[in-house]
Amino acid sequence: MKLLKLKIENEEGFRSLQKGFEINFHTLADTEAMEQFRPFCFAGLNGSGKSNVLEALASIFYHLDVCVARYLPESIKDRSNFKRNECTPDAFALEYLIGQHNRKAYALYFFDKVTITKEEGKEPKMFIQSFPFDEKTEKREVSLIPPKARDSAAEGKVYLPAHIIGYSSGENEILSLPFIKSRLIHLDEYWQASRDEYDSFIESENSLIYIDNNMSQAVLLCCLLFENEETLAPLRNIDNTGILGLRSFRMNIHLHNFEFPDEKKSIPILWLIEQNQIANLKKCSTSWHLDQKTQTFWLDFYVDDATKAAFKEHFRSGLECFHFFRLLYELNNHFVDEVTKEDVYRSKGVYTDGKLPVGNPRQDVFHFLDFYITKKIKGTSVEKDLLLRSFSDGEHQFIHTMGICLLLKDRRSILLLDEPETHFNPSWRAKFIKILNDSITAGKPKDLPNGDFNVHLLKDVLLTSHSPFIISDCLPDNVVLFEKDENGDTTAKKASELGIDTYGTSVNLLTNKIFKNKETIGTYAMSKLKEFKKRFDGNERTEDLIKELNSKFGDSIEKLMLIKEVTDKKQ
Repeated sequence: MKLLKLKIENEEGFRSLQKGFEINFHTLADTEAMEQFRPFCFAGLNGSGKSNVLEALASIFYHLDVCVARYLPESIKDRSNFKRNECTPDAFALEYLIGQHNRKAYALYFFDKVTITKEEGKEPKMFIQSFPFDEKTEKREVSLIPPKARDSAAEGKVYLPAHIIGYSSGENEILSLPFIKSRLIHLDEYWQASRDEYDSFIESENSLIYIDNNMSQAVLLCCLLFENEETLAPLRNIDNTGILGLRSFRMNIHLHNFEFPDEKKSIPILWLIEQNQIANLKKCSTSWHLDQKTQTFWLDFYVDDATKAAFKEHFRSGLECFHFFRLLYELNNHFVDEVTKEDVYRSKGVYTDGKLPVGNPRQDVFHFLDFYITKKIKGTSVEKDLLLRSFSDGEHQFIHTMGICLLLKDRRSILLLDEPETHFNPSWRAKFIKILNDSITAGKPKDLPNGDFNVHLLKDVLLTSHSPFIISDCLPDNVVLFEKDENGDTTAKKASELGIDTYGTSVNLLTNKIFKNKETIGTYAMSKLKEFKKRFDGNERTEDLIKELNSKFGDSIEKLMLIKEVTDKKQ
């Protein structure tokens, strides 16, 4: 899965991206680069539009996912909640390469070039073209409309990424909105299946997953239960998180009911999954108890090799186990009323005032308790069992990113990471790109021949950042600089187009060239240094002033330049 180009074509544009805005990713002229680990880093000043590209991609893929789905709940079939001919942005052109994932081979010559176009007020269209994607190769239109029988998805489904992962270190509600819509669709599918008493629940087809604090717990749990020593190495590195393993955890499951007043009936929320997945959880647990008074399951897990073996026996993979926990988390929204859901479904912009309500622990269907992680304390030989919630924000950010890379090691995915390094210390920012690479590479399946499988072709990583450390670990062809021109329009140009070297470049130089900040010290300290400079023009002895200057200010280029200037003037 490799992105090639996105162009916004509707009259109103999208957020701060005007009509005609275009961003280029990989090029067909350099297919060798696609086989390397080369994440795209969007850089620029605040408000320059870099996050809007992530938001546009998330919104577009949400729309396409709903268009091709074989099964949709009645809420989304309602044209007030979803229209096939209306998207945000409503006119665009998107191009990318994608391989058909059959686990036998995954190399570029098995890929298809996908072009998706949408005109304002019309349904999107998909066209595919086989390798080598030149003018001689025929373009074929692929249907985005499911068969009337609804026994399969539309043909275009196989040409969409398996997963779109969203993460934001802050409250980027525009990015999270399509992911929230996806969660509610999944909830409505389950609600409808419960009402109609289907024998089995159809797993959600939607590919969008937003990694918030709750989801990150499920990600870490599944990684530590299913991954081996080799793939967990980046996570366990003492200079990263120092996580050695999972010690124990408790699951709390409340047996709430779906109420159907019009039909004068109620159905246990877990009815559709209790006979298999919940039963499997009991088999994996060290002990479990049902409190009849509160109708609450308590499942305790003391994690050892037998616990891991049980999970591997009853859940086929870490990803399958994660999807089960994902469903349980989504069921926590069971109390959200239909008016609120409709408000979310119909929202096209910033969704703030009608934000989804958050349930209290008694309203939850599911949550983790007493999640203990064995961690080696850096700089010591001490190993301690710590509650996951006691980890720092930066450690959680590492877990988010590394964990999802491991879970999706053999899935076609796009990672949309909005400022993923904001809680990192400088050392972690400097090593983030390497950690990302280590996590993706560690997950390469070992049962496939070297020449037939390239793990980097499976994923594209897009991140926004203000950190010169991260930019200096990215190649000029993969650093995209966002700026506003004299008309207020957003431009997105690669550093290579602008003649800016980024890879291995000093962070001070990058701060100057990209963020237009020439100083290497804080603004307040700089203002005091300028005040000090005026004193050199007075009657005080230069030697005394330099001595005082050195005692009050630390080393900096600015201080050294001031000393050199006054010394040269004196000579």
